[in-house]
Amino acid sequence: MSKFDFQLQKNARNISASAAAGGPDKTSGSFPSQEEIRANNVQTLIDDAMALVVAGDYPGARELVDVGLVSYPDSYILHRLSGDIFLRQNNMNEALKGYMNAMALNPLDTRTLNSIGNWLTIMRNYHDAKGFYQAAFNTNPTDACAAYNWVHCSMKDGDWSFFDKLTQILRLGDTHPMEVQPFALLGITDNPALHKIRVEARSKILMRTVKENNRFSRTSVKGRRIRLGFFSDDFREHATMLLMGRFFDLVDRERFEVYIYDYANSEDTATIREELKKSADVYHNVRDISDHDLAELARKEGIDVAIDMKTFTKGGRLAVFAERAAPVQVAFLGYPGTSGLPTMDYFLGDEITIPPSQRQHFSEKILNMPNCYQVNDNTRKMPTEIPTRAEFGLPEDAFVFCSLNNPNKITPAEFDVWMKLLHDVPDSVIWLFAPSETLRENLLREAAARGIGPERVVFAGQVTMAMHQARMSRADLFLDAFNCNAHTTASEAVFAGLPIVTKAGKQFAARVAASVVSAIGCPDLVTETVEEYYELAYKLATDREALNEVKQRLKDNLWTTPLYDSEQYVRDFENLMEKAILRYEEGSKPKHLYLK
Repeated sequence: MSKFDFQLQKNARNISASAAAGGPDKTSGSFPSQEEIRANNVQTLIDDAMALVVAGDYPGARELVDVGLVSYPDSYILHRLSGDIFLRQNNMNEALKGYMNAMALNPLDTRTLNSIGNWLTIMRNYHDAKGFYQAAFNTNPTDACAAYNWVHCSMKDGDWSFFDKLTQILRLGDTHPMEVQPFALLGITDNPALHKIRVEARSKILMRTVKENNRFSRTSVKGRRIRLGFFSDDFREHATMLLMGRFFDLVDRERFEVYIYDYANSEDTATIREELKKSADVYHNVRDISDHDLAELARKEGIDVAIDMKTFTKGGRLAVFAERAAPVQVAFLGYPGTSGLPTMDYFLGDEITIPPSQRQHFSEKILNMPNCYQVNDNTRKMPTEIPTRAEFGLPEDAFVFCSLNNPNKITPAEFDVWMKLLHDVPDSVIWLFAPSETLRENLLREAAARGIGPERVVFAGQVTMAMHQARMSRADLFLDAFNCNAHTTASEAVFAGLPIVTKAGKQFAARVAASVVSAIGCPDLVTETVEEYYELAYKLATDREALNEVKQRLKDNLWTTPLYDSEQYVRDFENLMEKAILRYEEGSKPKHLYLK
């Protein structure tokens, strides 16, 4: 019996008992009115439906809400919840209908405004999404969900007007931890202690709804192959797969079995899915099963190490790992920060991204790769025909600074330095990735406020992954973002022979590029302060001999240093996984592990 059914029966019993006694119960006051019963029933139904949503049972939640709407068609919350469930099921038209119905009933409901913003965000209409989030925040300045979504879309729009309210927004997470968007938080502040506090608070709430299960259908790994389970919805045209390349093909099948649990939209992954089926020992598309059923499947299949490649990135299913899919669980590659989840045993990093002084900001123990934590594919090819600078809209003779990061990584702090470099290096331009017209207008406005005209700023649009890789070779120097570095883009840049000047911050996301350039033998491209960052970028822009030396070193080191040694990377990865599961079988708790 669901809580909803129980409440209906309880209300009926209360009314019957009161009527049989000739009136209201004298100890509890008058029996509930029809309006009170109705309100209780609606709220109970909503609670039951939300519990099913949290558990990943969208069909069950859908059925419950549909039944509720027949009895309570004027409940704007049910209409909004209907839209939210359709949105999770990728039914965009029905989701929008639900939100429009909710808006008609209560146009000032901030959660509905947020949901419409979410709908627009998925449609990549960040500008209009920002307007709905901002309206929700203006209506209720304590709405942390609206605030963080407003921040995220503003960053994608190059609109930094929220920065004067940043302190207020960061504090909202104190009382509303579930509303904090962890990935948005990484982009606006380099504060690993705050990040851990926020995600641990989220994880505590999650653990209240999910029961950890330590019953596994497995035997000791001694004398058999270790079963590695990889969980992601990025098994598609995505940066993760660009990095992974032939990773699964390189896994030693005498020591390991590869299980892939793919929750990508199957319609978008046909070609990659067929390749994965060939590369994996066992492949499952699990998009349409609940988080509980997915965890159960992995346990029944005897997975030894469950590897979460998503965490807080879009499409992540942390409830699977809260319940436990395997005796050892590892966060890997997808999200650049701690999960805060007590059931996530390890985080895969290296001593540059997570030096010993920063381990305190991880709830997990660290699996330390001996070189760079980031996997790369040494079969990657540079296109043979690369468009000229002129074809990209770049002046042939200028010095070209670039930052081809996602625009939501750029803050006023690094933009100030970039504009100073343009002032101080007269024959230079900056090349920025800006796929929308609104973003371009905002960036030009920010440049003008710093005394830089539009002729000094060139924009790069959305292109194929191959062309994105190719165009990097037409720039002279890559300028990294501070709070959240170039990650995949950093390894793409050095592959193209493009030096990247980076500043190593505190949090993992702010230290990735430092790890990348160090692994290709160019640690001198890492700076520690804003002043050092400017000075190095200025030197390389004005000293052609120094710049050419770095470029030649990148070229010489590409195949002789660890960054693109895919085979060695996989061996190191395998050895760490083996250490972790053997430690579990010894009855020992997780600890920081090394291969040295």
